[in-house]
Amino acid sequence: MLWRTERRGREAAALAAALLLAGCGGGVHGLVQDTPVKLGRPYAIGGRTYVPTDQSDYDQIGEASWYGNAEQGRHTANGETFYRQRPSAAHTTLPLPSYVEVTRLDTGRRILVRVNDRGPYARDRILDLSQEAAKELGIDRVGRAMVRVRRVTPSRHDRERLQRGYPVVLASVEPTATPPRVGRVAPSMVASVQRPAPITPRRPVGLPPSHNILIASPADPDAADALASSLSDLGARVMATGAGYRVMAGPYSDDASLSAALARLRARGYQGAAVVDAPLSQEPNGTTSP
Repeated sequence: MLWRTERRGREAAALAAALLLAGCGGGVHGLVQDTPVKLGRPYAIGGRTYVPTDQSDYDQIGEASWYGNAEQGRHTANGETFYRQRPSAAHTTLPLPSYVEVTRLDTGRRILVRVNDRGPYARDRILDLSQEAAKELGIDRVGRAMVRVRRVTPSRHDRERLQRGYPVVLASVEPTATPPRVGRVAPSMVASVQRPAPITPRRPVGLPPSHNILIASPADPDAADALASSLSDLGARVMATGAGYRVMAGPYSDDASLSAALARLRARGYQGAAVVDAPLSQEPNGTTSP
């Protein structure tokens, strides 16, 4: 009986030591430090050069994916141990560590995450989330989603929660866009943007009708500006309305250019982009606008 008691005592002591070591070494709920902050030199991956920058006003819209199975237990780019159970993220250029607010555009879910790794290197993605962060956004099953990534300075309480590996979920916002098509999606499952009421401004004689594309109708002006900026190569712009904001592209004077623009938008994930027919109006300075 004595040897059993001694054995149980040794096992309990070993377990306590292991738990203490895990906590000190940055286990799943062990505290990790925010210093030193690492930026790093420019680097090249897959023929593309990335320049790390301490951009305090970083605010982008793009696609996020998640990672974690193969990387579990390995070192991140700033030397920490990667645990897929911690809500963290990888970014190509932001300081390590830094904090970002991630909003899933099609659902409005928002979380805070701590950036401690580099990636992703796919050209169509701007953020890689750990599996835990992906679960909080609801993208662990679909694999990816369109998101808004905004650098923030969290409160001390939220920062310490993330340093210990606990999630920080923020209040949801109004959805602002539809997600990219992942695999085969039934037509009834694809969200669509409602067609607004017809616009009937003053129309001078001889001016033909124009075709515009309504991409999204966010209520938040910052989200509208960020979305239009991310689609500036397609001529996206923001129009204020009484109920919020419209992110539009166009006008297009012929069906060919309209169809091409609509196809490019849908290929980039905006399945709900809708065509809006509106005549051109005469502005006081003599210019025309939709």
